[in-house]
Parts: sequence; structure tokens; C-alpha cells
Amino acid sequence: MRPNSITRFEQLFLGALALNVLNIFLNWDTWSMVMSRGDGSDGMNAFATYTIIAFPFLINLWLWYKIARKGSSIGKWLLVIMYVIGVIWSLATLDNYRTLGVTILFAILALKAGAIFMLFRSDSKQWFADKTVVT
Repeated sequence: MRPNSITRFEQLFLGALALNVLNIFLNWDTWSMVMSRGDGSDGMNAFATYTIIAFPFLINLWLWYKIARKGSSIGKWLLVIMYVIGVIWSLATLDNYRTLGVTILFAILALKAGAIFMLFRSDSKQWFADKTVVT
């Protein structure tokens, strides 16, 4: 049975991913502007934009699976590193967001911080130490 902290991690982390999808849809006009800029000679075309959107999302889903379902310590530390990079990137690009986008961005960062905190609680340590496979 999975510890309570891992269940809470899942809830917070998947909630952050859902908010991230919402934020992408709310800012779709910005993404559309990036895609329609020029003929792609600037290096940014629709495929690249979709890749920029999808790749981090898929990495996050993979990390969620490895952490919450497989108990991967490496996944836990990769998530921490990605979170720190994400915070730095978010703060550096803060002026690209609208007011609602900034609010959602900070909610996403708070949910992910809470999710990461759950990975370091005492009951989750055994989860990462056991290395049992959960189906």
C-alpha cells in the first residue's frame, strides 16, 4: 500500500499539471502569435511550438509515474531539479504572462512545491527505500 504522502503527492502534482494545461489554453493566442510569426525562418514553426508545449508535459507525466507508481528516487531528484529550473525560468519570463496567467503560474508553482514536500515526509522514505513494484 502506498503511503499517504505519495497519494497527496499525486493529487497535488496532477492538479498542477491540470492547471498547466488550463494556462496553455488561456494563453493560446500568445502561442498562436509565436507560431504565425514569419515563415519559420526564425526557427520557430508550429511543430517546434507544439514540441515546446508537449515535451515538458510528457516528461512531467513520466516523472509522476516513476515516482508515484514505481518509487524511483532518481525520479524524485530529477523532479526537484526540474522544479528549481522551472522556478528560475518562470521568474525570468514573468513579463510574458497576463495577470490571470501569473496567478495560475504561482498556483502551479505552489502545488508543485507542496507535491515535492510530500516526497520528503517520513512516511514516503520507506516508499523510496522499498523499490517494490505496484500494479
